[in-house]
Amino acid sequence: MPTNSNIERSLGVVIGKLDGIEDRLDRQDESRAALHRRVDELVLRQTHQEADILSIKNKVDAHEKVTAEVTTLRTKAEGAGTVGRWLIRIGIGIVTFAGWLVGVYTWVTGRPPP
Repeated sequence: MPTNSNIERSLGVVIGKLDGIEDRLDRQDESRAALHRRVDELVLRQTHQEADILSIKNKVDAHEKVTAEVTTLRTKAEGAGTVGRWLIRIGIGIVTFAGWLVGVYTWVTGRPPP
């Protein structure tokens, strides 16, 4: 039959093992809590990054609209420049022709135009 000291020793071993198991469970709980904190921090960072990316996307869309408007204005300005150049050439041609007419009139009649 087991003696009282053997029973106490066995109970001490069992209690020690239970304390060890309890300590390990506490450490695991702390580890899981730390892991959850890190995951929460990552989720928060991800949310901030998504908000920043959305802000950048909106800015890029606004820049695209401005770029399209600038391109349109540049095209219109080039067209106006082309029309202006042709108008200047036509004006120079008309003035040159009028000068020749005055010269021919003066040469034919011998007097300046009225």
